[in-house]
Amino acid sequence: MEKGMNKLSEIDKSNPFTVPEDYFSRLNEQIMNCLPEKEAIEPQKVTMWDRVKPWIYMAAMFLGFFFAIQFLTKETGNHAGAGQTAINFTDDYWSTVQISEEEFYQYLEEQLVRDGYYDYIYNQFYMN
Repeated sequence: MEKGMNKLSEIDKSNPFTVPEDYFSRLNEQIMNCLPEKEAIEPQKVTMWDRVKPWIYMAAMFLGFFFAIQFLTKETGNHAGAGQTAINFTDDYWSTVQISEEEFYQYLEEQLVRDGYYDYIYNQFYMN
């Protein structure tokens, strides 16, 4: 072990790396000199139309949605000609018809039998 200690004492303890004198004080200036010159760009002026344009587009979009929904949900039933008013005869008919409860149930039963639902309901209820 003493031999290894002697070898360490033989090594030179000075720093082998050196920096040129005033290197860091001149570094920034050297980098800036290497860069190309850049022209200063003046910012463009924003016009009133450029500021309002997104709001107008959004308003037009909502108006389009409104009219599309109005068109799609419009009742296509009774169309009246120009200057005429549409009269819904079905509301007037059902408001004046008077049937008994038995007649109503008889009507429903006939519809069920005619459409074949009566057998389906019977089988579902009694066969399971």
